[in-house]
Amino acid sequence: MTDEFEVCVVGGGPAGATLAARLARLGHHVAVVEQHRFPRPHIGESLSPAIWPLLESLGVRARVATRGFTRAVQARVRWRGPDEERTEVEGGVTVDRGAFDAILLDRAREAGAEVLPPAAAGRPARSGEGWEVPFGDRVLHTRFLADATGRRRFLSGCRTPTSPPTLALHAIWHGGPPLDGSQTRIDALADTWLWGAHLPGGGFRAMAFVDPETLVAEGRDRERLYRRLLAASPIFADVVTSAQLAGPVQACNATSYAAATPIDTSSVKVGEAAFAIDPLSSSGVQTAIQTGLAAAAAVHSVLAPGGDTHAALQYYVDHQRYSVERHVATAAGVYAEHLLHAGAAFWRRRSAGTPPVPLPIPRAAPLADLLPLRVRLSPAAALLDTPCLVGDRVELRRALAHPALSRPVAFLGGSELAPLLDNLHAAPSLADAIDRWDRSLPSGRAPEIAAWLNRRGLLEIAPV
Repeated sequence: MTDEFEVCVVGGGPAGATLAARLARLGHHVAVVEQHRFPRPHIGESLSPAIWPLLESLGVRARVATRGFTRAVQARVRWRGPDEERTEVEGGVTVDRGAFDAILLDRAREAGAEVLPPAAAGRPARSGEGWEVPFGDRVLHTRFLADATGRRRFLSGCRTPTSPPTLALHAIWHGGPPLDGSQTRIDALADTWLWGAHLPGGGFRAMAFVDPETLVAEGRDRERLYRRLLAASPIFADVVTSAQLAGPVQACNATSYAAATPIDTSSVKVGEAAFAIDPLSSSGVQTAIQTGLAAAAAVHSVLAPGGDTHAALQYYVDHQRYSVERHVATAAGVYAEHLLHAGAAFWRRRSAGTPPVPLPIPRAAPLADLLPLRVRLSPAAALLDTPCLVGDRVELRRALAHPALSRPVAFLGGSELAPLLDNLHAAPSLADAIDRWDRSLPSGRAPEIAAWLNRRGLLEIAPV
């Protein structure tokens, strides 16, 4: 049997389900290939508060909010020094990943994606402009192939490590530890950091992140090392004394990396197939969904008649690069906050990438003082052709670039900046420029844009 699809997504996790749902809603014939029957067990249950706007955009926020998952309201944290802190958590949630992932896959099915019966896909082969994917007794023919299989690498290609080698030891404990008002726990020791959370429906997941050589030094005995690390922690010691392991201690690779080629004219990698981030952020699921959305825009632009393929590919490459750089810098900064064992090799390696202190933004004059004056953009600013998401497609638009901006900005609050800035220097005054902008922008937007430019030091008084 053969089947013809426009897009075949291999992997039904958050990234794959998001990509499939979005492309199906855009009118593409999409198949989802997943070897496991859902709901299937999966680690990574802690979701940051930033997950909610993404779930809203996917149309599943209400389903997740009413599913009975546990809202994280307080965490026990021992990170910077020897003292424990109680930290309030606004909007975080601990989920059953099997049930959570099933919600997203159901959404893809509702959007029109064809979720095929569980089976493993065989090695893909290029065929003309597309691919042939063996799948049970069928061969799927697809114009575009998406790898959403995480670290398994359904599609080959080089990966560049973006963190020191890291191993995660994890297990679920039953019968404890006792509830103490906190949902999650985090601790930092000389050669590890620990994370744990009470799971929906009972049980407690505890994870230890270590250098691989630490396990080697322990004789590769995962359970002995795991128990020793938890017992050494003032925050996790009661897990060992009051609870029982529900199964063997598992080990998985938690090293961060980035795929060298995340997209080409007939394939794309999403989620951890594209890049993996440090688990310290608790935003792996959020990041996976974001890659699915970005990839959907790029793939749609490649497949749609008249789409700008070059801009689409560059857009996704840029998305990966900015995301990786941001996560690497953020993780290094958080590791550098740990002072108690800052000299230990485990912590030195992970804080080594701490970014330099950014150049200070020039002190801006009060906006009111600039209103009667003629102004111009800072000479360090430029308007550059940049791939941007415009509606459902990627297009080249001029974007504002400046050292004070982490990346070029083409739109601000839905308003395109370049047409506003083209003749800024020609206006008799900033007030006059704002008045001209007001004629084409929603009420109140023009002064907001002027204030945003001024706060970042992008405006200066024009020479006479």
